[in-house]
Amino acid sequence: MKNAKSRSRIPRALFLALGLALFLRSVSLFFSRQSPFYEPVLLDPGYYHEWAQRLARGDFGSGVFQGLPLYPFFLAACYRVFGGSIFAVKIIQILLGLLAVCLVYLIGKKLDGPKTGVVAAFFAALYGPLFFYEGLWIAEVPGLALYAAAFYFVCETTEAPSAKRAVLAGIFLALAVLTKAGILLFAVLWACFLLGKGLLGADKACLRAAAAFLAAFFLTLAPAPLHNFIRGKDAVFLTAHGGLNFYIGNNPRADGFFVRPEGVGGNVEAQIEDSKALAERALGRSLRPSEVSRWWAARARDFIVGDPLRFLRLVAKKTLLFFSAGEFSDIEDYRFEKRFNAFLRLPWPDFGWLGPLFFVGVFAAPGRLKFSKTLFAWTASYVAAVALFFVSARYRLPLLGVFFPVASFGAIQWWESLRRASWGRAAFLGGAFLLGVGLVRLPLVPPESVRDLVNAGDVYLKKGDPARALPFYREAIGQDPRNAKAHLAAGVALTLAGKGAEAGEDYRKSVALEPSADAYNNLGLWHESRGEIGEAERCFKKAIELKPHSSQAHNNLGMVYAKKGDFESATEELETSLKINPAGRRAQANLDLLLRRRRSG
Repeated sequence: MKNAKSRSRIPRALFLALGLALFLRSVSLFFSRQSPFYEPVLLDPGYYHEWAQRLARGDFGSGVFQGLPLYPFFLAACYRVFGGSIFAVKIIQILLGLLAVCLVYLIGKKLDGPKTGVVAAFFAALYGPLFFYEGLWIAEVPGLALYAAAFYFVCETTEAPSAKRAVLAGIFLALAVLTKAGILLFAVLWACFLLGKGLLGADKACLRAAAAFLAAFFLTLAPAPLHNFIRGKDAVFLTAHGGLNFYIGNNPRADGFFVRPEGVGGNVEAQIEDSKALAERALGRSLRPSEVSRWWAARARDFIVGDPLRFLRLVAKKTLLFFSAGEFSDIEDYRFEKRFNAFLRLPWPDFGWLGPLFFVGVFAAPGRLKFSKTLFAWTASYVAAVALFFVSARYRLPLLGVFFPVASFGAIQWWESLRRASWGRAAFLGGAFLLGVGLVRLPLVPPESVRDLVNAGDVYLKKGDPARALPFYREAIGQDPRNAKAHLAAGVALTLAGKGAEAGEDYRKSVALEPSADAYNNLGLWHESRGEIGEAERCFKKAIELKPHSSQAHNNLGMVYAKKGDFESATEELETSLKINPAGRRAQANLDLLLRRRRSG
């Protein structure tokens, strides 16, 4: 009778955790409306949003995937059902967060027992960064639930191999890979484990499970390479951006974070275009996406072979960054969001608590935590995959499904050792906690990124509100006067706000600090607006020298030639602009106007 009552309390506790999670996320969503990042406008969220809108219209594209495809297809389905509602997607992602809480409970119960499952569920319900990330257009949001489901069925299959369980493990692992490919290594290792156990132990159940897992895994992944081969006419396994990302994480300028390569733009579309143009320029021929990816990957390998010690130091730093308490990001930042969302300023548990308690759980695990070998292989393979590229706090999300249960197990073990006066074990686990605190608090992450301020300004600029954008750029410049991007953006904001005369100083500073094609192009436009045609021509030529595939710079240079009366050169530049970007309406309109003038003249 007592055991029955104990079992009945577990669902009630889980429902309480789910209700709490729903309430807290709803309140956070209400407060988040004041944030400039409420809508998906920039960087990865903006790219996913636009990709999903095209899919919702039935436009599946003609090229290979330039990003893992599951999340944009998920968004497209939401847009079709809910008429493109941003709010509806946020609600659905909150519901995915509740599903993740349930899966965290199941994993905790599987690893140790119901008590650990309940504590882990409450930890997930109260975890502040999740309130923030579940409101963003990032693949890691469904990735958390998919990774958790995959791990649960991996444990189920490991415990009692069967084809049915292995199929579920294969499906969820493949879906997880289609949101974040870092778990591919584990999938290979686990398949080898099942095959080895089946062959060496003559275990037919393991062999059937291995066959079922591999079939389910590759059949679930198959639509991605098939799309790339049939529609993209290229042999790309999942996505064509792997080589560039590998280079971003491994080059002479790499520091563990996302740092765009020289000559490559900041937004996703520019990265795709510029990385291809640079590779083709280097090799002197047109390249397929797979060849572009291989070229960037080869440059990364050259760096690794040329300076292996620097590479190893980078990998070590990226591993430490993965466990850093700083919620740093390559897109919107949890710390920065607190400026706009007062609810996030409350002292919610974050990785500053989760990380050290996870280490307590790791040290407490031997002999006590079930599936510990599977758990550590899962964690180590994913962390290693991330450390080979570059790190962002959001890349931790897929592992939270195991971090919460392990941290909760560690907290319970530590508490039990204190309650039972097992002072030696309590001191040992306390030492693990202090070690974890020391590791996650290493000063590896800057307190606040100037990039966040620039991104906030860029959002308002893209929404057509330069007056609200400018203060963010000025604050960024105040923090880092040598930030070329902030000066360039401030110049653009001033120009759009009708204060073009004031923009020249920022444009010149941007060119002096980082002589990029965009900076020269905007400085050229500024000179042209003032009637300084010679200076404008010089700037546009410099922009083309730095970025020969800039359709905008060729268009602008063509118009300068037209103003000088050099119609032949103007026509040549405008035609070059259209060759680079056949959809360029401005260049086409300018060329049509120029040809009419030449015919009438």
